[in-house]
Formats: sequence, structure tokens, C-alpha cells
Amino acid sequence: MAHDTPPGPRGAEGSRRSPVIDLLGAAALWGGMYVVSAATFERIPPVTLALVRILIGASVLLLAFRGRIGLGRAPLPRVVAAGAIVALSMVLQFVGTDLTGAAEGALLTTMTPAFVLLFGVVLERQRVPPGAWLGVVIALAGVATLAARSGQFGAAGGPLLAGLPAPLVGDALLVLSAATWALFSSVGRPLVEAVGAFRAILQASLVAAVLLLPLAPLELAGRPLPPIDIGTVGAALYLGIGSTALAWSLWYRGYARAPATVSAAAFFAQPLVGATLGVLLLREDLGAAFVAGATLISGGVLVIVFGSRSSRPQAARAR
Repeated sequence: MAHDTPPGPRGAEGSRRSPVIDLLGAAALWGGMYVVSAATFERIPPVTLALVRILIGASVLLLAFRGRIGLGRAPLPRVVAAGAIVALSMVLQFVGTDLTGAAEGALLTTMTPAFVLLFGVVLERQRVPPGAWLGVVIALAGVATLAARSGQFGAAGGPLLAGLPAPLVGDALLVLSAATWALFSSVGRPLVEAVGAFRAILQASLVAAVLLLPLAPLELAGRPLPPIDIGTVGAALYLGIGSTALAWSLWYRGYARAPATVSAAAFFAQPLVGATLGVLLLREDLGAAFVAGATLISGGVLVIVFGSRSSRPQAARAR
């Protein structure tokens, strides 16, 4: 939408840019997000880091729109509901990544298209081709494979949370993060139609920041932050500018001009980058079960998209 694009120069070079480059760039930035966040949790815990990410990203978009956020064009209850969903999704995403790891976080959140399908049926009465349901089953088999892998950590004497292996709890939170972001696609659709995609996510982010603001002091109680160093500042800027404001801009620009199947295929740069950097930088051990689960989830999501080509999926939206 023209009114939804942050102000900026538009030359012939920008119009010729391949949407695939934009989509791959955004997905790669999101893949790096999981590694950067996982490496930062010891200095800034997950809920507080999610708040920092939202505040920086929203500030950049506010500057891009010169403060014109479009309030009043959409019902306030819809904006608040969308913001609550964004806040919950980002907290689940970061807490889940903290309990599992960057590679698993980057992979499991690619389940979003499956939940977009489910919410589309339940909330929007959409008709779904049978082939797309096959993709859901395949993707869920991948999640089950990863859950079985994570459950083995408890049997091996790994850390427990509420009596369950911590990585298994993290897997559940990451799947819920994918589900809540898909819910934003349905709940936020009228908001997007009223103010455009960028302003919709900006408005929701501002509400999310207000909701998360009182939670940060509770998380930090009795846990003073270490001195802020250049690495922590760089991580916060990457999460707020790179994986939020910049990645959203790249994704929506490419998403508007690329076929749905191309968008879905490009989205898998996220788990590829996340897994690669997780192994190289965080020394994460993936193993055969992770590869099997990744293959099933990736294959299932692609089947969903190809099986739903008649209606453009709102999956793989901004993370």
C-alpha cells in the first residue's frame, strides 16, 4: 500500500530490485536474531530483551513515519488486542529460545503458516484445499520429532522446569509463539486494511511496549544488569533495527511483489542461518533428530503453501 510505506527515496534502482533479495535479506536477519538473542540472555533476560527490541524497532518506524502513526483509523480495541498478541508472541519467542537454543527457535517458529491455516478456517471461515492439510500433518510430525529429542534431555539428567525437561518446555513455547503470530494475522487483518501493514505493526508494537514495560522490573528484581558493554549495545541495536525495523521493511516490500510460493521458500533462510550460526558461534549440537525434524517441518510448510496457492497465505509475516 502506498500510504503504508515509510517515507524515503524511490529511484529506478529500487523498483528493479528483485523481491527475492528483499525476502532473503529479511529471513536471514531473523535467523541471526535467534543467535544474537540467545547470546544476550545472560546479560539481558528474555522479557526485558523483548521490550528493548520492541522499543528500538518502534522508535525507528516512528522516525520513518515522522510520528504519523495513523491512530483513529482503526477501532482502539482492535489495536489493543493486536498489541497484546504481539507482546505475548515476542515473549514466548525469546523465552522459548532461551530454554532451547537459536537453531531450534529459528526452526520451530516457521510453523506459523500451519497456524495461519488453522485460524483462517476457525476465525475467517476460509476454505482450505486437502493438500494443505497434508502439509500440516507433515509439519506436526517434525515438531513431534523435535519434542522427542528435547524430552531426552530430561532422561539424561538435564535441567527441569515444572517437572519437564527445560528444552521441551522451550519447544512448546516456540510453537505457541508461532501460533500467536498467526493469530495476529487474523486479528490484525482489519487493522492492516485500515492503516496498512507497517502502521499496523507499529501501533501494535507501541501497545506491546506498554504491556511489557511493567514486566521488565519484575524480571530484573534481584538480578541487576551487568555493566552495559559495546557487545550488549550492538545486540540490542541488531534486534531493534536489523531484525525488526529493517527486516519488516524488506519482508513487506518483497512480499508485496513475489508469488506466495517464493515468499515461503525464501523464509527458510531463517532456520538455515539460525542453525548455521548456532553451531558456529554458540556451539549448539544439532544431531540427526534435529535434521529429521527440520526436514519434516520445512517440507510440511512448503506443502501447505503449494497446496494453498489459490489464496495468498499471510504466513511467514514479520517476526
